[in-house]
Amino acid sequence: MLVMKMGLAIFMLIGGGIKVFRVPFQVEHWHQYQYPLWFLTVTGILEIAGALGMIAGGWNRYLALAAGALFSVLMVGAIHAHLFRAGQSLMTTIPAVICLVVSLIILVRELRALCGAKMLVENIG
Repeated sequence: MLVMKMGLAIFMLIGGGIKVFRVPFQVEHWHQYQYPLWFLTVTGILEIAGALGMIAGGWNRYLALAAGALFSVLMVGAIHAHLFRAGQSLMTTIPAVICLVVSLIILVRELRALCGAKMLVENIG
C-alpha cells in the first residue's frame, strides 16, 4: 500500500510541478482543453498539495484518504478534459485512468481501515 501511495504521490507531484511552472507542452494541452490558464495553476497547486498529503498519508490515514478523494476528482476532470473538451482519443486518458484506479483503491482501503479500527474500539469499549 505504501508503494502505491508513494508512486501516485511522485507522479502527481511531477504533474503538478509541470502545471505550476507552465511547461510549454502542458500550456499547449491546456489550450486544447479550452480552460483558462489560471485554472492550470490552480490544478497544479491542488496536485502538489494532494501529493504532499499522500506522502504524509503513509503515516496518517486521514491525509491519505483526503488525498485519494482529491485525486479521484481531479482524474475524473482530466478524463473529461481529454475526451470531451479536447476530443482526444481514449489512449490519451490512460495515465489519468490509472491514477483514478489507484486513487480509488487507496480511498477504499483507507476507509476500510478507518472503519475497522473504529468498530474495534467500539467493541472493546
